Amino acid sequence: MNASIRQTTWHNQNAWILENDTIRTVVVPSMGAKIVSLLDKRTQLEWLIGPGDRPFRPASYGAVFTEQDMSGWDEMFPTIVACPYPAPGEISGTLLPDHGEVWGLPWNLEFTTPGSLKLSVEGKALPYRLTRTLRYNAADTLEMRYELKNLGKEKLPYIWAAHPQFVCGDEAEIIFPPQVTEVCNTIPEDWGWGEPETRFDWPEAVSVNGQPVRIDHTGPSSLKAARKFYVLPETQVSWTGLIRKPSMDWICLTWNPAKVPYLGLWVDEGALNHKTVATPEPTTGFYDSLALAWEKKQVTSIDPGETQSWNLAVRLGTGDHLFPKDQLKNGEKKWK
Repeated sequence: MNASIRQTTWHNQNAWILENDTIRTVVVPSMGAKIVSLLDKRTQLEWLIGPGDRPFRPASYGAVFTEQDMSGWDEMFPTIVACPYPAPGEISGTLLPDHGEVWGLPWNLEFTTPGSLKLSVEGKALPYRLTRTLRYNAADTLEMRYELKNLGKEKLPYIWAAHPQFVCGDEAEIIFPPQVTEVCNTIPEDWGWGEPETRFDWPEAVSVNGQPVRIDHTGPSSLKAARKFYVLPETQVSWTGLIRKPSMDWICLTWNPAKVPYLGLWVDEGALNHKTVATPEPTTGFYDSLALAWEKKQVTSIDPGETQSWNLAVRLGTGDHLFPKDQLKNGEKKWK
């Protein structure tokens, strides 16, 4: 497997291209290490949404996510929605910005090799260092390795969540493991999905209006609709995926549920973005607010001086018969 890395620019921002014979990945360190391109070179399919008609500008610390260009794949840490830091101690009550803080901070280059790119960032509101290393561990698979170090003197609860905005095309099907039979809404009632924690059958639900709806399928951006669901916290999963139709191009995310125990799903059918996107969010908390996850006792914490690590693998392919459901059932994949 041949892999290479080189510098480039993206919207006048310094960027890195990491690629092999199958995948090209473009990362902008100054923009929260945003991944702005994930291209399957075999089909020339770009999986990540671009800025579109939104004016591009680099994000500033504390910015509201929906007021930016809303492109690509961001890291969300240490919360998803803005909230006060909930744990007791010297920094209790510190305001954490929308989508966390690392997407609005420049990341530092740690090292590059022909097949990898390592970047890191230190917290502004909270004392930590988050590091992400990208590398190809197979021709069709991008591996993302995360390391978190608590630089403070107190235990630190946190939410990390991936935020990849995958373009769905005309239609896409979202694939969950077979043990997922129910999900719950986690956004306000005025989005049309009832109160937060209203439950729906998966994959075919009955809407709050009493109509059957396939919530595992995406529609056109003309719908101007959106939804945010979480797999129920007692249902651990280790993978999810998306299959575009009619092309049958697919993308699959896998992780270790012992380290990343929760899964959210944001679907935007033109409500905020210019194209329909589906955003599976493997995450360490339930659900979007660190303060709420702390209250529910469904959040991950790290001790002073401790380092924690986790992996996320992103595999690309074509053909629904090749989507690796059978190999991934019940978390059977072995993790190092």
